[in-house]
Amino acid sequence: MQALRVLVLPCTLIIGFVLQGCSSVLPKKEFIPADPETLNEWSVEGEISIKSEQGKQKTWFEYRQIDGEYELSLRPDSPVGKTRAVLSGYEGEGNVQVNVIDPAARDLTEAIRENLPMDNLGYWLRALPASANAEIETDADRVTELKEADWEIEYADYMEVGSYRLPDEIAMENPNARVEMEMVRAETGFLSSPCPTDFDVEASAPRTARLAANPHGGVINQLVPRNGEAPLPRWINDQDFCSQLFKVHGDIPDSRVGLYGPDSMMWRLTSRVTPAAMGAGRALLLQTAHPWITAGIDEHSIVRYDPLERGRRTFIYVSTLVYGSMPQVMSAAHTVHKIHNAIEGQIPYEAGAFKKGSDYGANEVSAMIWVSATLWDTLVRMYEEYEEPLTDNEKAQFYEEIKLFNMMFGIPESAMPRDWAAFVDYNETMWYSPQLTVTENAKALKEDLFNQNSILLAFPLWVQEVATAVNLPAPVREQYDMDYGLWYTLNYYGWIKPSSKLYNWLMPDSIAVNPVYHEAQARLRGERVGWYQQKIISAAGVERLVN
Repeated sequence: MQALRVLVLPCTLIIGFVLQGCSSVLPKKEFIPADPETLNEWSVEGEISIKSEQGKQKTWFEYRQIDGEYELSLRPDSPVGKTRAVLSGYEGEGNVQVNVIDPAARDLTEAIRENLPMDNLGYWLRALPASANAEIETDADRVTELKEADWEIEYADYMEVGSYRLPDEIAMENPNARVEMEMVRAETGFLSSPCPTDFDVEASAPRTARLAANPHGGVINQLVPRNGEAPLPRWINDQDFCSQLFKVHGDIPDSRVGLYGPDSMMWRLTSRVTPAAMGAGRALLLQTAHPWITAGIDEHSIVRYDPLERGRRTFIYVSTLVYGSMPQVMSAAHTVHKIHNAIEGQIPYEAGAFKKGSDYGANEVSAMIWVSATLWDTLVRMYEEYEEPLTDNEKAQFYEEIKLFNMMFGIPESAMPRDWAAFVDYNETMWYSPQLTVTENAKALKEDLFNQNSILLAFPLWVQEVATAVNLPAPVREQYDMDYGLWYTLNYYGWIKPSSKLYNWLMPDSIAVNPVYHEAQARLRGERVGWYQQKIISAAGVERLVN
């Protein structure tokens, strides 16, 4: 067995490069932090230790602040254990309320209450002075030391969280005590509500009902009209979007877990690198076969000129929606909705079901359902091809989770195919529909995608092109004029697919499993993810994504 592994290792390493190596050539984006003073809802969690005249106390904690009102929860048993005591109050005020839930935590609570400056803590956790009398030392754009109210606060390191840079390691000392705090993770918004505080969910109900109305009969007939015409556009505005977030937000029992969690089909199917990597080209070309998508890319996207950057963004947003905590999910959903709001225009040519000059937009129900369908239909097909078959019940469960994903874009459940069987029917109907008309621009996009001027990418993209040609539905593949003969068949089934499956067998889970999956699992344990996963995630231009 060891000899076999040695013989096939070079081949699997090649496949490993195909699947993960592209992330290494993604440019590191310059991080420009937002002003931490603008944080209205935020939290940090980690470990705190206090040395004072009363002795030494240590505990895990979570500090959460909303509109200036804070709660410091103490969890002495574990990073994600039960809260044993809570200190609460209002930032800048000395009045602290103490709630000792477990009498065994009383000494710990008193030590923190007596030695930790709770009125200033919220400021110092963000590396901000609490008053105009503070002395500040900086290095470049980072605060390294604060002196205020008889305390000396040193900041050893920082973490990038969303658009903010927050302290990672803090040491605070005064004549009576020394406090050390090490942060594991943070949240920077959407702790109390999925939408802005002035949003009126009731006001959106009548429009949402009209949006979900189905005047043409079945959902599939509405999405793919039998007469070959384009579907009636149904635009998602801000209130439609937020009304769906409210529906989802109230059904999530644990904000730390997020939309899905480790028992979900979504985490199971997306956890392995190979299926998603080998299906990436199929999903993209199915999307760009839709003239709306191609027009949007031509006029608003950087796919043609910088596909790696577009891939980086997609990786960040989809990974956050699938694996993020609820605050992170809500933040990503709002960002994507805002981006989609700016993508609109008119199709400059006639293409299949779509007339020249007809309006298109990214926040339209039918278009968003199609983009989502290409992702998840492809993932299931590639998972079954590279991992294992799925039962009907597993597919049914997965489709319910797909609906949840779609709702994060404002799509009402009533606008989606009812169940897995209807979802399959919808996909196959679309393949033969004039809605999928490959334009000359789409063909040019395909050529640009698979023929990047990079020696590093030449081989991985050729492998991706072969896998895409073999797995695309025949009517779409033919429209793209893609090769699909004996040469591609022999390469795909002769060594690409076997080597990819062998890669999964040979590589440890630390490599063969999605690094964001590892990061999400670490979040559930209240820990940091391992160094290898950190490196892969940072290659996508973010220091941390879902932890």
